[in-house]
Amino acid sequence: MTKPRYNMRPVPGLLRAGPDGDVFPVIVTPYGDRVVMRGEADIGAVPLRCLRRDPTQDARATLHRTDWRGWRLDVADVTPDSWVSGIKLKSRLPLRGLAIVAALLLVIIIGLWLGRDRIIIATAPLLPHRVTDQIGRDYLAEMGRVCDNGPGSAALMRLTARLAPPTLPEPLSVKVVDSADVNAVALPGGHVAVYRGLIAQAGSPDEVAAALAHEIEHVAYQHPNQLILRESGPAVLARTLGNSELEVADLTVLKKGDKAAEAEADAGAITLLDAANIST
Repeated sequence: MTKPRYNMRPVPGLLRAGPDGDVFPVIVTPYGDRVVMRGEADIGAVPLRCLRRDPTQDARATLHRTDWRGWRLDVADVTPDSWVSGIKLKSRLPLRGLAIVAALLLVIIIGLWLGRDRIIIATAPLLPHRVTDQIGRDYLAEMGRVCDNGPGSAALMRLTARLAPPTLPEPLSVKVVDSADVNAVALPGGHVAVYRGLIAQAGSPDEVAAALAHEIEHVAYQHPNQLILRESGPAVLARTLGNSELEVADLTVLKKGDKAAEAEADAGAITLLDAANIST
């Protein structure tokens, strides 16, 4: 099969050498197995084998390097017969995403022999924090206004610092929600929501500490991540692939929990309270 003949003329472009790099104009010209970029005071070359272009292209195209994350070259005046059209397309799914999906699928297959609960427990630690963190933030936004200031919030932060174990599967973030409900909820991504009503109704700081320790243990066991996998597995996996169109389960699922998870959180909370010298 005859390879297509491309127009090899230079094209103007804008080069960004890294996520936080400066942008400057260049003239881009193909030379054999590489392209040369000439700026006002500099010149550089990149092997063609290291370049990939975005799938969408009209008169402009965006090129990326496979060996330099954040490197980007936006070229203009691209015609259908331009040499730019001969550059391989960039994969829509990053290699890291492929590896995560492959690992998740492997765990799912193994889970066919081990049972549904075991597969969920094994899969939860594989979920990227960027996915669980955003799901947790979305749930938190549904709960109401977050109280970031005030003595109650400051006291809760100090209490969190006393109780939190040195290692957790995800960064811990505790917020006070401006609601009269007497409740606290652990959310995906390491988020914990403590309702203003719980703090107001508590008979002592130790009661708040007990409730907080319980929710921290839910985070430690990754119970919220397990719950959203159990109730919204396809939607969570889709978000891992970058598709957020599918809805996750309603917030009531996280508020309800299950008996086994509650028992684990209760037992772990006692350990946290003892370690912090807080009365149980």
